Amino acid sequence: MQPDVIIRPADLRGKHLHFMGIGGSGITSVAQMALLEGATCSGCEQMLSGATEWIQSKGVRVVEGHAGAHLDAVDVLVISPAITKLDPNNPEVVAARDRGIPVIEWQALLGAFMIGKFGCSVAGVHGKGTVTSMLSQILIDAGLDPTCEVGAIVPNWQGNVRMGQSDYFVNEADEFNLNFLHYHPRLAVVTSIEFEHPEYFHDYRELCDAFDAFVAGMDLEGQWDLPPTLVLNWDSAGCHALRERMAAWPGEVVRYSLDGPAEYMGSAVRLDGETSFAVSELLVAGDASHASETRDLGRFQLLLPGRFNVENALGAIAAARQLGVDPDVIRQSLANFGGINRRFQVTPCARGVVIVDDYAHHPTAIAVTLEATRRRFTGQRLIATFQPHMFTRLKTFLEDFSHSFGSADEVIIVDVYPARERDTGMIHSRDLVAAIQRDPAFADHPERVHYGGSLAVTQTLLEKLTQSGDVLALLGSGSVYRISEALRESPNFIGNQAQ
Repeated sequence: MQPDVIIRPADLRGKHLHFMGIGGSGITSVAQMALLEGATCSGCEQMLSGATEWIQSKGVRVVEGHAGAHLDAVDVLVISPAITKLDPNNPEVVAARDRGIPVIEWQALLGAFMIGKFGCSVAGVHGKGTVTSMLSQILIDAGLDPTCEVGAIVPNWQGNVRMGQSDYFVNEADEFNLNFLHYHPRLAVVTSIEFEHPEYFHDYRELCDAFDAFVAGMDLEGQWDLPPTLVLNWDSAGCHALRERMAAWPGEVVRYSLDGPAEYMGSAVRLDGETSFAVSELLVAGDASHASETRDLGRFQLLLPGRFNVENALGAIAAARQLGVDPDVIRQSLANFGGINRRFQVTPCARGVVIVDDYAHHPTAIAVTLEATRRRFTGQRLIATFQPHMFTRLKTFLEDFSHSFGSADEVIIVDVYPARERDTGMIHSRDLVAAIQRDPAFADHPERVHYGGSLAVTQTLLEKLTQSGDVLALLGSGSVYRISEALRESPNFIGNQAQ
């Protein structure tokens, strides 16, 4: 959606901005930025939640529901694109336009805050939130004082935005709805490319076109010490293809890899008992004869488990090194990095029970998250509870989803979280249950794959299934995290009962 008006942050002082869909994970960041620029901010959401309560604590007045009455004395309506995807004729948006109130998506407003800054944007189908927060923390620890925006709560910041005083601006760049085309970074990281968002992109080719446009729109004209730089995960086939399509792009390309030759190479990866890896940096001393020389940057250790998080860290290392950060600063920063909310967020309970809450909602993400969980908690029974996110995604990736749960001992599938879609009967969570039961990992024991239904019924099922020492993995980008909250308060959950 093209914005009705171009907004400059300097013009926000004294203005009233109303944020529709304020419970979303990203829109709250620009609301906080607007507050700091001197704007008055209010918001609304269909259902109040912990997220809306949190943003109210920051100074944004929030009301429940959507209505034209919310627009009294409002100068600009800021919306989440999910609003108009669900209902192009949303009455609050229509009312704003009828009254002549400009309407702008929050990503366009974030892009306005980045104008004139040294943008460092992290894009990719997987891992962009973690890499964004890793890179942000490294730059903070290096004393570069960046402004940072992530689509999740970062415990160290007690929020999803961190305001800095320098020209550095680090942000998460989402491909859905072409959101990342609002950003024009000088340095961009692309973590992975594979088909995603089938509710928006007609096919993989269209998604690839979006990434091409993102790279083409990077800052080529800014007067910065670093040339336009694209950092690519060379272990992603989609990133290889991006490089081939963008062969004529005039900026510099830096690669990172765990599997093959690249400017930044990870090796000697340890995943059992600890997460650590060695890194070497390719040296190019202005002569092709020196191109194969490498510098050993030493070993790096992570609190987070999984090979995929080693990849994430390697991407952050590559970007930070391009910005001149000392390897020892990077090493210390990553060693202390505790992650972000709902990205392998571990909660120990009584009787040896552990809850792992994770945002994974794509087949690839589910498989690697469950594999990492299995390796981190070796020998413990693993119960995976998954809430599919949107009917279109479940239908498109049904076969892939069915093969993603092999690391689990028991699987529970919750009703679909519709998000920006309506249930037209195209598919049901029971279809995924049946598909997983046919997978070789469960074909001999189909009774280990359960239909959970609603969150409340799923909670009851987990209370019955959970035994001492179990690991519960709650997966999905919708409301499945509420089960974790409910279990921790339930007297019927064995994880709350002392032995």
